Amino acid sequence: MLFGKIKEIGKVWRLRKIAAQVREGKVPKGISKETIFEALRMTRPKNAMEVFGILSMKHYGADGVLKADLGVQSVRKITLAFVKYLADGFCSSVSAALLDDFVYHAAGAGSAAEASGDIALGAETGVRVAGSQTHGSQSYIFETVKTWVASGVFTAIEHGLFNCLTSTASQVLLDRSLVSTPPTCATADEIVFTYDLTLNSET
Repeated sequence: MLFGKIKEIGKVWRLRKIAAQVREGKVPKGISKETIFEALRMTRPKNAMEVFGILSMKHYGADGVLKADLGVQSVRKITLAFVKYLADGFCSSVSAALLDDFVYHAAGAGSAAEASGDIALGAETGVRVAGSQTHGSQSYIFETVKTWVASGVFTAIEHGLFNCLTSTASQVLLDRSLVSTPPTCATADEIVFTYDLTLNSET
């Protein structure tokens, strides 16, 4: 019984440490996204809703063989442009009806730090691809997944999620993420991007 109590205390301490890292914008190394979701839910603050963007990646060769399961690569940064768009959705049926457009994954080579004011990637490369859209492991998680194919030798340093297939003046960038372990792709290599947007209610 005492051992069980100690084990439970250890788990709670570990989850609190993981949640603290994520809230600081740091990727907890070697931690699954499911554990991150659990940590954030367990430690969510009173009287405040929290929203997090979590990017995971896998790197495949042109032959379809897995080169690296990179796991969670970023836990930031949701943009001000998206927050404004979300608020507009409560005021306009037009914006609200288009929330499901945020499925276009883009990759880039820009290395400047993420900022909430970002409206584009630093150096977008290749073409955007439309991902699937579903709930993640829980009903309060939005998840979109897509395979991006390298058209040449390329190091995937940044990822963005947009509401349109091509760059336009009216585009909205939901999230820009710097990849913590950028994979270098050969021509026709594939990267599977999985982006989870978690919406945690108040306690």
